[in-house]
This record gives sequence, structure tokens and C-alpha cells, in this order.
Amino acid sequence: MNNGKTGIFAMLSFILALVLLAGCGNSAAPSASPSASPSASPSASASESAPADESPSASGLEGKVVFWSMWSNTEPQAKVIEEAVAEFKANNPAVEVELKFNGRDINKLIKPALESGQQIDIFEQDPGAALANLKDHVLKLDDLLQQPSAGSEGKSVKDSLIPSLIEWVKTLSTEAGLEEGYYAIPQQPYAVLFFYNKALFEKAGITAVPTSWEEFLAACEALKQIGVDPITFDDAYRDLFIGGYFGSAMGSDWTDSLVKDKTGERWKDQIVQQFANDMQLLREQGYLSKKIAGNKYPAGQQDLALGKAGMYLNGTWLPNEVAATAGPDFRWGSFQFPIVPNGNGQGGLEGLTFGAQGLLLNKNSKNVPAAFELVKYLVGKKAQQAMSDQALAIPATIDTEWPAPLAEAATAFGNAKVNMPWGNGIDNGGDFSTGTVIPVFMELATGKLSPEAYVDKMSAAAKKFYGG
Repeated sequence: MNNGKTGIFAMLSFILALVLLAGCGNSAAPSASPSASPSASPSASASESAPADESPSASGLEGKVVFWSMWSNTEPQAKVIEEAVAEFKANNPAVEVELKFNGRDINKLIKPALESGQQIDIFEQDPGAALANLKDHVLKLDDLLQQPSAGSEGKSVKDSLIPSLIEWVKTLSTEAGLEEGYYAIPQQPYAVLFFYNKALFEKAGITAVPTSWEEFLAACEALKQIGVDPITFDDAYRDLFIGGYFGSAMGSDWTDSLVKDKTGERWKDQIVQQFANDMQLLREQGYLSKKIAGNKYPAGQQDLALGKAGMYLNGTWLPNEVAATAGPDFRWGSFQFPIVPNGNGQGGLEGLTFGAQGLLLNKNSKNVPAAFELVKYLVGKKAQQAMSDQALAIPATIDTEWPAPLAEAATAFGNAKVNMPWGNGIDNGGDFSTGTVIPVFMELATGKLSPEAYVDKMSAAAKKFYGG
């Protein structure tokens, strides 16, 4: 789902450590173990009434609920939604549900429809974009989130969701100028991680994923020794590598200030020189694919899927995107950008670029009780397990098995205490980022610039750009 990139440009970093610790106990990290309850299986008939501990009681609800989805009716997510809606209707026969699959066109259709007063009770969208553009139409959900969840026994809706996700949504409210609170329910989570080929790691003798820069270099050398390009990327995701390095070392706030520095002096920081030296090392040691200079998306990720490269930095939608090339026997692994030494302590493994799509309610809905009851089915344990099994999507609930290709991503979500923006802020310079930062990075990565020349060129370019 390549459209994930656009949806998280607006994210600002927010420390969630206290939230992750408060009230979550041992369930703060999402579970990657199979669900013990057979009734949570997506193979169960959608028309059957689930047992009392698997579906919320909704007796007495009536009227009509209109739900606009961001998926098209041919996508696997749509099938899961249809199953959840069918179960809701079976348990709430007095409620009529009108389900409309808009696909990504919802992004241009939803605002005019809401402003015209058309009945839409529930809709899906990237929560950051939705709260920024539709803040006059969204319902605050704080009280509703305290209702019992669908299938996560003993937990409220709020407590059944991955803590880092639900609290990230809360930070978006004040950024949008709303009263602090929850205005969206996250689903379809995603994160930016290094994806790797487990078979190649085993062949190279790599027994654990690298967490430090030194371990990362050792993994690169081991992959090189078996004749595989250790690292590849293509033109659509070049920003992730440079942003990943600076974000790991210094955090996204520092990276944001780097690309917005009007004096050019910040580009002379020792961490920039260290980055330039490390990029030269990666190139000279043969750890970077020689194809990166000309790789056009999706060439890099195809090389990973074909076993020609060992590691590729991308979003958690990657296994789905290259499933046809990789085949069913490809063994996926993932890990966070390794910890870069000599940083300021603001990045590391606690920082993660992640986000989600969201379910939102129209504050002018005339049937909020029934609408939220349907939402509980959509983000309930059964539907979220079906999203994992049928759509290879990360479930939003904490007690749900993750799809096998993304199982290791659960570790990253468990580590996450700081939400990093896309590219850890490297793209926040606008035209300077796209027109200078990324192209000059490629000059460094391909050997056209020495580390010292890179620092000098970036410092001068920043001063010139912002000086008009």
C-alpha cells in the first residue's frame, strides 16, 4: 500500500512511554502468538451469532447506519468488513446498514458529502488528514471508547487496542486544533522497517537481527560473502535511508531542524560527518547495491523478493506488494533501523515511523449508539484476526495473532514510545528536501562526492536555498 507514505507526512513525534506503561500490564506489546479462541477464527460464518464473550450485546438498537469505507469491494479488507457487518446485522436485526466501498476516492468525496449534510455515520480515512481537514465533522469518542470491546474479554475498546496506536491518535487532536481526546479509532497499522530474507540470513550465518550499527555492518559483510547485495533501495524510498540514520542517531526533531536550518551550520555537525563517512564505508565495502543509482520503483523491492538483495527499508505493506514475485515460501523478517552511535539519545529503538488508517464517526450522526456498536465489531478481535489472516494486515488489537510475514514487526510496535514522521523528518524541508537533500545524498551514496565534499556542499546549499 504505497499510499501510506502520504498519510503520515503530518505526524509529529510524541513520547508515549508513560502511556505504554500505564494500565496495560503485560499486554503493552502486541501479541504475535495465535489466538486461543476458536470462535475468533475468520472462517466462522458471518451470519452466525457469536457467543456472548465474542460479540457485544446490542439489543434494542434500531434505525439506519451508513458506513463509507476506504477500500474497494475487490480488496480482501472489504470481505472482512462485509463479514463483520453481516454479524452485526444478525445480532441487531432492527438496524439497517448501508455499506459503501468508495476506494481511495473517499479522500475527495467525503468532505463535500459531509458538508452537504448527507447521512454518513462512519467513515474511514487517514486520521491525521481527517482531523486536519474534517475537524468540524468528527465526533469525540472518549466516553464511547470505555464500552466493552468485542471479543477481548474484560477490556474496553480503548484497552483492547495497541497502546502506541490509540495514544498516537490522541496527539493528532491538538495538532488539528481540536480539544484533546480521541476522534478516530486506529486500524490497519503500518510501520517503516528493514525487511529481510530469512533464508539468506540463515545461509550467511546471521543468527539474530542487528540492533546496533556495528551488528548491522557485520550482517552486511556476511551477506556479501554469500554473493548477495546486502542493501538495496529505489527512487521512491531513498529518503528513508538518510532519514533513518539521522532519526536513529538524533531523533526526528533534530532531523527536522537540519533540513530547515537557514544558516547551513547544522550540516557541519559531527553526526553529519559521521553519516557521510559511514555511507562511504557502505559503498566501498560493497554493501550497497550498485543498482541504487538507477533503481526505479519497484526495482529495489523486486530484487529483495527475488533473493538478489538481503535488506530493504520500507513500509509493512511491502510483503503484500511483492507477494506475487516472492511466492508463498518466502520467509519474511523485519527489524528497526539499527541504533546509530554518538547520537543525542532522542532516537534509537524507541523511535518508530508508524501510523494507521482510522474509523471516525460523524458528530452530526442521528444514530451514534448503533454506529459505534458497528465500529466495535469492525475493530473487534474476530474482525482484526480476519484482517490478519485474509488481508495480511497488522491487527489493531493487542491480543491477536499477526500475519506471519509481519510477525517480527510486533517487536517494533512494542518498542515504540516516540512516533516519528515519515523519513524521520528528512522530508520536512519541502523543495529543499526533494531538490537538494535527496539528490546530494545519492551523489554521496554513489561515490560522486567524498564525505568532506558532501558536508561542504550541503552546508552551502542550505545557506543559498534559504537565503533566497
